[in-house]
Amino acid sequence: MLGPKDNREPVYSTYLAGMSDVWVELRAPRFVVHRHSAVLRCEHNVDPESLYKVVFFKHGQRIMKYVRGRDPPFELYNFTGADINLIQLTPTSITLERMDFSASGSYACEIALETPLYSKVSKLHELNVIVRQKYRPKIKIKHKKLSSNENLEATCQSAPAHPAPHLTWFINHMKVDERLIEPHGTWNVHRHHHGMPLSLTNSSLHFPLSSLQLFPNQTVEITCLSTIPSYANVGEGFADLQNHTVTVNVIRMEPPPTQLPVKIISPEQNSSNRCELRRALIVLCYLVYYFINRY
Repeated sequence: MLGPKDNREPVYSTYLAGMSDVWVELRAPRFVVHRHSAVLRCEHNVDPESLYKVVFFKHGQRIMKYVRGRDPPFELYNFTGADINLIQLTPTSITLERMDFSASGSYACEIALETPLYSKVSKLHELNVIVRQKYRPKIKIKHKKLSSNENLEATCQSAPAHPAPHLTWFINHMKVDERLIEPHGTWNVHRHHHGMPLSLTNSSLHFPLSSLQLFPNQTVEITCLSTIPSYANVGEGFADLQNHTVTVNVIRMEPPPTQLPVKIISPEQNSSNRCELRRALIVLCYLVYYFINRY
């Protein structure tokens, strides 16, 4: 009869030479949304007719064991944090349903052959139960109109989640150099999801617009990407993703008008100049009078 068993039985681990070409791998999602399901598959390259035993582990403790030829062939062990779907149970896969936070941890599986006597354990696989963000991150910009030689200053705050999201900045769809970003860490908020405290992430951006070689009256798009985890998994993408984009206008800065140099004349200099001008006019009038009377 299928039922829970004690999971302290020694792990089957007899190894023989010449079986180095055998491989085994536990395939499962890295992140599962709280109360959702996950399928754990023990992949291998052993002929199914030669497969004798398959065991699934969490933190080194048995979850399920399959032994070919036994009646019943499956044994379940004490396991908390999720329900095992008995209908979908197979020799090489188990389905965990309604996963709670305690289901997070390191999982592995082991396959065993009877002839020859051999077993191999997969590498550990980390699985985490998460709480998604409910809204996009918030961007605050100090000035939405800037000249092309100014620095763009902005802050971004993620929505609460578990674990705390990772923030990535983009300018015109290009990832910003990390040296231009100032992380402010994560903060716990006064919100819980089924007893799990949620956290948010903050960071600041200090970006020189001069590095973009912009023309006046152009616009710049600033995007804050908030994700769990910090990078996308191959074949899976992000477990959770939110983003927010705002636009900044680059304005034309008119150069100051070009002016000829102006000489400043003091009142004394101005009076002296007037006297000299008066004397010059008198001399000019005398010369005109002289030439008229002579000829």
